[in-house]
Amino acid sequence: MRARCIGRAIGPGWCRMDSDTFYRVADPDEKLRPLAVRPRQAATMLGISVSSLERLNKAGEIPRIKDGNKVFYRVATLDTWLARRETFEQDGAA
Repeated sequence: MRARCIGRAIGPGWCRMDSDTFYRVADPDEKLRPLAVRPRQAATMLGISVSSLERLNKAGEIPRIKDGNKVFYRVATLDTWLARRETFEQDGAA
């Protein structure tokens, strides 16, 4: 089933489906996946509070996108941030 655009078009292949999330249709048979999310959703994805997310943004660790009064965080950026912070536990055995 094809997605129907509601509101204004953002650019080629982009569709703004609601005020919380941007979606891109890569393949009509695939489920829609978000490209950018609002702060509350981003904080939930990272497992932190919204205020912690704002602190990280002010420290320059996680960039954001501003569209007027609305703020969005790219899902790919959040994934990259998590990957950079990932550490591997090593047991004491040498």
